[in-house]
Amino acid sequence: MTGAQRLKIGIGGWEHDILNEVFYPSPGLSAEEKLRWYARFFDATEVRSTFWDDSLTDDDASRWTDAVAENPGFIFSVKLHSSFTHRKTIRPQLVRQTRAILQRIAATDHLGSLLLQFPYGFTNTSANRFHIVRLAELFRGFPLHVELRHESWNFPGLLRFLSETGAAPVSGDLPRIRQLMPFFAGTSGDTAYIRLHGRNERGWLLNGLDTRYDYLYNARELKEIRRRIETVSPSCRRVFVLFNTTTGGKGAANALQLLSMTRDGRTVPVPRNLLRTFPVLQQIALDPSEEHLPFTHLRAAM
Repeated sequence: MTGAQRLKIGIGGWEHDILNEVFYPSPGLSAEEKLRWYARFFDATEVRSTFWDDSLTDDDASRWTDAVAENPGFIFSVKLHSSFTHRKTIRPQLVRQTRAILQRIAATDHLGSLLLQFPYGFTNTSANRFHIVRLAELFRGFPLHVELRHESWNFPGLLRFLSETGAAPVSGDLPRIRQLMPFFAGTSGDTAYIRLHGRNERGWLLNGLDTRYDYLYNARELKEIRRRIETVSPSCRRVFVLFNTTTGGKGAANALQLLSMTRDGRTVPVPRNLLRTFPVLQQIALDPSEEHLPFTHLRAAM
């Protein structure tokens, strides 16, 4: 597997409203049309809707996989519904729906992971450790990644605990605020998962979603992230890198910069709207006139 095939870079969701202005080519696109366009530029995304919406089914999953059919290497990380992770409730029907969604995506080889994103208040207690074990049992058979945000989880036995449950850790880049989990370099299994939340300390302290993720990584920080990718686990078959800094479209800009950086500075396709919003991307962009080439030509250019 080549480096490009091994590394999957994207942003945390393709349906953010701001992307209508700064990323997509025209207004009024359906969710599937947006995803089809998104998959021309990135090889990974997180399914955010499954975190909020408990009515989704495997039919929705089929529409997602159909939309990325022209990119056979594309992967989805599906966020587990917040009732499991934030309210710690387990509804059998939602378990069945979620498993059906995962099965449908896995059948097309587009499943990257089921993401269990726990909130800051989910601390390292025996009850919470048991809850992780219980969730891992319910979703056994699927690749699981667990994101823990409270510093109490930063203990020597974390990797062993997760591995024994059949899960792997998420390495999160978070602001350097007291009691937030530091970057965790350990991995288990064949996939490393890095989530980049930015370093907007003030935004996290204010606890507003738009301000929390309002962060544009600079060139020095992106080089640091590239070094982390190279060292997090050389033995991993795949490495997922998802930018959650979606405010203002910043994550999309940084993701393309990192993509170019990991390809020795080669130019990459950049949507015209994103180039207008972030002129600095001109340094890494293919000729914008190539933006509308057929998908296969775009992939070859990358």
